[in-house]
Amino acid sequence: MVTNTLKKIFSSNVFKNGAWLYVLQIFNTLVPFLTLPYITRVMGSSSFGFFSFSLNIIGYFQVLVEYGFNLSASRKIAITNDKKEINRIFSSIMVIKLLLCFITFIVMFFIIILFDIKKEQSLTMFILYLLVVGSSIQQTWLFQGLQRMKYITIISVIARSISLILIFVFVKNADDLYLYSFLYAFTFLFSGIASLILVFKTLKIKFVLPSYQDIILELRDGWHTFTTSAMTKIFSGFGITTLGITSTEAAVGIYSAIQKIPLIISMMFAPISQAIFPYISKHYTDSFNKGLNKVKVIGLYVMPIIIFISLVLVVESESLVRILFGEEYAEYSFLLIPLTCWMFFSVLNNFLGIQILVASGYLKEYSTAFKLGLLALLIVNIVFGSIWGVFGIALAAFVGEFILSIALIYQIRKVILYEKVKGA
Repeated sequence: MVTNTLKKIFSSNVFKNGAWLYVLQIFNTLVPFLTLPYITRVMGSSSFGFFSFSLNIIGYFQVLVEYGFNLSASRKIAITNDKKEINRIFSSIMVIKLLLCFITFIVMFFIIILFDIKKEQSLTMFILYLLVVGSSIQQTWLFQGLQRMKYITIISVIARSISLILIFVFVKNADDLYLYSFLYAFTFLFSGIASLILVFKTLKIKFVLPSYQDIILELRDGWHTFTTSAMTKIFSGFGITTLGITSTEAAVGIYSAIQKIPLIISMMFAPISQAIFPYISKHYTDSFNKGLNKVKVIGLYVMPIIIFISLVLVVESESLVRILFGEEYAEYSFLLIPLTCWMFFSVLNNFLGIQILVASGYLKEYSTAFKLGLLALLIVNIVFGSIWGVFGIALAAFVGEFILSIALIYQIRKVILYEKVKGA
């Protein structure tokens, strides 16, 4: 009986899709992890700070172009079997993302002019904008909703592997900032083009000119997930933005490098979240309690692992920073402690927000909680940053995420009460 159960699990679409998502995420996190110790040493904290600040700004544009479709549209695809409806959703989102890509490029151009951004910073931003172009044609959301991540994973692995080799071969010092920026953005552009080809050739999905109503519908349905995705980006990137404006490039580089340790670990959880999201969403269509119970069971397996990893990061913080980035960064290893606490609550908040509120269709409640968390983050960044500098920024990330946890729990309790009344 146990053997049959295991066979059933391993042969299920959820497991297969999750396995491919995990392979994809490993490469998305492994490549930066492999190159980061090398890059921080050969480029130095100042040049790495230029790159990190530019990438952080580009990240805001990327979130705008993606517009939360990885959740809202993926959920729609997961619960429909109508090929015409899939064509309509794909075409509408394709048009929206291309329009947003054009708009964000114009916005970036005016930001550079209005704020008189340094030439080196501006050129880095223009090169890294290829990342946004790649995201605008990237179809990961579609493959995720259809639970067919195999193809997109293979493409991304190939692109990441090529980028990894080229970085080690050609990036040798701080003068290679532009080359490193191009090689970093190349993987997104390559994956975007290849995924678009697969959509037409392998999935046989057709582009149909969407109506104005179709576009408005997708924008409206994706609004709450977009706002929360944007706020998630602010949660993870606002500290770098603040340091980029108020401090030196070296401070930005040091903070960015150390932040990558818990950030990469939290990204390792992302494929689990993406794999179970369509699965959990379907259970909520049966009943809210059924979906909630599934989330609880999965959480009981995942969260103890996150707790163990967090303890290791805190205890070995100085050794880890010295080994990974060198002596220049080691004296700031204390930043890893509040950033590790931020990591723990960010994973917890994924269960509370994405797997409970979003998967069950309570997008407004999720957005409301995020708005409160974002407001708290902005306030504590300004206050803590002015008092304790770079450590204050790291502490603010933790405090903001903790307040978000409280806000999400409050919204979930409201939903549970509403579901009880509705079911009575």
